[in-house]
Amino acid sequence: MSAATRNAPTIRLQTPESTARTLAAHIARHNLRVLLLAAGTLLVSAAAWLLLYFLSTWILVLAVAVFDVRLTRIPPGYTILFAVSALCSLVYVGVDRWLTPNDRPSDKKRPLDVVADFLLAIPRMTFSVAGTLAAWQRLSSGDLRQAATLLHRISEEKRVPMSSVPLDIPNPDSVMRILFALQITQVIDVFRDNQEFWLRLSTLRPPSLKLSREPYADA
Repeated sequence: MSAATRNAPTIRLQTPESTARTLAAHIARHNLRVLLLAAGTLLVSAAAWLLLYFLSTWILVLAVAVFDVRLTRIPPGYTILFAVSALCSLVYVGVDRWLTPNDRPSDKKRPLDVVADFLLAIPRMTFSVAGTLAAWQRLSSGDLRQAATLLHRISEEKRVPMSSVPLDIPNPDSVMRILFALQITQVIDVFRDNQEFWLRLSTLRPPSLKLSREPYADA
């Protein structure tokens, strides 16, 4: 065996089938991160709601002391009032996001907007759990095989026009689902060149999805 052969790099030729299995594992890890982030946000939101409840209770007790109101304990209806107020704030945030889904933050805010941002900070944090869970991805075995075939094509051609994706994925619904999953899991990038949108492999994709083949060493 020659020295060049001994020093040649180990070449791992991936097939679309093995890439589909690797992609399924990558999406599973992505979903685990989504679940952990959503659970963490939910716990922080619950702690913030609890803190707000005790803070508002303390303010109520302080107001009773200042105005010398005869009140020996917190009214039973106060907890219900707090819960209803919290629910109404969540409904307001949900309706606001539904009406303005792509609302961009403004550089100049009115004083009323600043107050609203402060009062709705905890409801918005709570509602963001739903947005985090929306990043959960689920592809069928057929979707994974089609996605793997597309990834191998992108690897060979370096970039692929989005208009030609139906050659590998005929179903329009599957096209949108697969492209969104590949993009949100940082496997592909979408960029625009002139009047065409193109797909390319992302530099942030995991090493297990490095599909480019290394050149053979001379024997």
